[in-house]
Amino acid sequence: MIDVLALIVELTCANVHACSPRNALLVRPYASAQEPKKTAKPKKAKKPKVDNPAPDEVIDDDGVIDAPAQPTDVVEKPGPFVWRQHPSLRFGKAVRLDFEAKFQEDRRSSYSGGLANAGLNPWELHRNRVGVKGSIGKHIDFEVERELTEKELTERDVLVGLTPRSQWKDVDVNVDYVKNAQIQVGKFKIPFGLDELTGVTHNDFVYRSLGANYLAPARDVGGMVHGSFLKHGLQYAAGAFAHDGDNARSKKIEGGNETVAGRVTFRPLRRVSPALDALEIGTAVALTALSDDSFRPNGLRGRSVITQDTFFKPVYVKGRRSRMEGDVDWTIGPASVRAEYTQVRDTRRNQSFTDENLPDARYRSWYVGGTWLLTGDRKRRPVKPKSDLFDGGIGAVELVGRIERLWFDSVDGTDEPFANSRAENILPVGDRAATIGVNWTLNRFVKLQFNVIRERIDDPDRNPVANGAAFWSRVVRLQFVL
Repeated sequence: MIDVLALIVELTCANVHACSPRNALLVRPYASAQEPKKTAKPKKAKKPKVDNPAPDEVIDDDGVIDAPAQPTDVVEKPGPFVWRQHPSLRFGKAVRLDFEAKFQEDRRSSYSGGLANAGLNPWELHRNRVGVKGSIGKHIDFEVERELTEKELTERDVLVGLTPRSQWKDVDVNVDYVKNAQIQVGKFKIPFGLDELTGVTHNDFVYRSLGANYLAPARDVGGMVHGSFLKHGLQYAAGAFAHDGDNARSKKIEGGNETVAGRVTFRPLRRVSPALDALEIGTAVALTALSDDSFRPNGLRGRSVITQDTFFKPVYVKGRRSRMEGDVDWTIGPASVRAEYTQVRDTRRNQSFTDENLPDARYRSWYVGGTWLLTGDRKRRPVKPKSDLFDGGIGAVELVGRIERLWFDSVDGTDEPFANSRAENILPVGDRAATIGVNWTLNRFVKLQFNVIRERIDDPDRNPVANGAAFWSRVVRLQFVL
């Protein structure tokens, strides 16, 4: 009966301009019962935003430290040549070759006569590196990198026993059949030190910290196992190496022998708050065998930032070198904060003038640094501007600042302290430095860095300027990556 009345009302409404509310109530049940439900139109899929990565940007890093970047999804064009991040050759999914280049030109100045005394020019092509990264299949990555402008030794240098610095940088193979236990062999950075492990083109400052330059090991030949757990919330690396890295060696210093090292980083507060997700804490340990085979002292040294004035000369050591390090790295929005503390101890067995053991030599460093992107870009390494220069924007402008200290002494010495390579009690000395600057990233290829550095050597007798006063240095760097 209700259905019949509803049908009569519907037919009536079809011949008039409007139906009364009462009739409408009668129509709705009938219409909802008879009319099929309308299906929502499927939404058009949004096209992904094209984002060209910087040449030195790690796209998919499943490793912990300096792991080779994995290939990204690139629209293949006819032929093997592709250029998205680097000029690349791709032969299907079997072989990938990425060609890279890094150039850094510096203009520097310091106190009167500082550069000339060190034999340095105001202009320097600081880095001129070329390399190839690539992959074979899905699980084998490799890289070969060479410095083209490393200074070679003269015949006179060789005659007096000086040793050259290797022009080969990263030359290694990484195998990741097991993602949580990847294997890397070749020449690469020993897993020690946040600042030292930061890529050369990713640095917030023109120069690394004093501790990174003189206490951290840097590159050496060896093998390493590394991986991550908890969605990169916990990362590790552990390896064995032939020596203790390039930073421990020089033309006159032989450096340590066999070295084992390990590093762990974790993000303990990533589930507490999004603001604390990127707070990362790291620590590392390295142990090195030391010999006194060389007739020269084999300890570590200390030098100033730009003028490279040696304020602490190496002492004679033998036995074991122990490195320990802790660091904090936090990035939030346009800002970042980093801090690191490093301590190194060298035993000095049978190194006194009477062939007795001496107290351990001790070397320490710390720094605290921060950055702020004035243009509001998200802080990452490398920085990527929202809008490039001459492409609707000015690039990315960043303020940076850092304070640091590097100092040397001995442990538990009882004699009067002396600045002697066999002194029982090493006369303490150190360098305090403060750096402020501006980074201007024009686009994903070019960056300008402006740094002003104030230094003061603790000991007036080993300070390069009169009366032990502080001295200022300035440096401008043009960086180009491909």
